[in-house]
Amino acid sequence: MIDIEFLRQAPLFAGLSERELAAVTRDLILRRFRAGEVIFHQGDPGRLLYMVESGQVRIFVNGLDGHETSVILVGRPGEIFGELAVIDGLPRSATAVAVMDTIVHTLDRVRFRDYMRQSPQLALNFMQALSRKVRYNTKQVDSLASLDVARRLARKLLELGQDYGTAGQQGVHLNTALTQKDLASLIGATRESTNKILRQFRDDGLIALHNGHITILDAEALRAQVSRGN
Repeated sequence: MIDIEFLRQAPLFAGLSERELAAVTRDLILRRFRAGEVIFHQGDPGRLLYMVESGQVRIFVNGLDGHETSVILVGRPGEIFGELAVIDGLPRSATAVAVMDTIVHTLDRVRFRDYMRQSPQLALNFMQALSRKVRYNTKQVDSLASLDVARRLARKLLELGQDYGTAGQQGVHLNTALTQKDLASLIGATRESTNKILRQFRDDGLIALHNGHITILDAEALRAQVSRGN
C-alpha cells in the first residue's frame, strides 16, 4: 500500500482529509516499468490514471508519417499522466514509455470519478493540474513557432535542469536518461541538428557531455541564448 505521507504531498491529493486519503490508498495499485517499456499505446482504451512515485515517463504522439513527437516528460514525484482519457473516455491520445526504471500508482477511472464527485478539493486539484498542462503546452507551441532550434534547446535544457537537475561543484547535472533522439523530439527538431547544437554548446562552455549525460555549466549563458533576438 502506498505511503499516506507521499500521497499527502502529491499535488492531486493536497488538502484532502485523512479519511479521504486513507480511502484512496486502498484503491491505488503499484506498478513497475523498466526503462524503455511502454506503459500504454496511443489508441489504447484509457481506463487508468497514473501517478509517478519515481522514475521518468516520456509522452509522445506518432504522426501519420510515423514521425514521433514528444509532448512532455513526466517525472516529479506525485505528478500525474494519462488524465485526459480518464475524463473523456476516449482512446489514449499519446503513447507513454518509461525513460528509466519507473514506479507508478494507478487509479481506476470509475473510482477516480467517484472520488471527484465526493471531494470538491480533489476536483479543484485536478482542474489545476489540467490548467498547468494547458499552460505548458501553450508555451511549447509558442516555442516551436517563435524560437529557432538553438533557442528551443537552450530553453529545454534549463527546464530539465529545474525539474530534474542536481547541483554540483561543476554545475547542474540532468538526472534523466533521455537520449539525444528523445531530446530532439521534445524540441521538435531533428537528431542531427540537436546533436550539432549540443556540441556547439559544449565547445562554448555552456554544457558538458559525458557518456550521454548532460551537465549545465553556465545557466546564465543558456538564458542569454534563449533571449537572443528578442
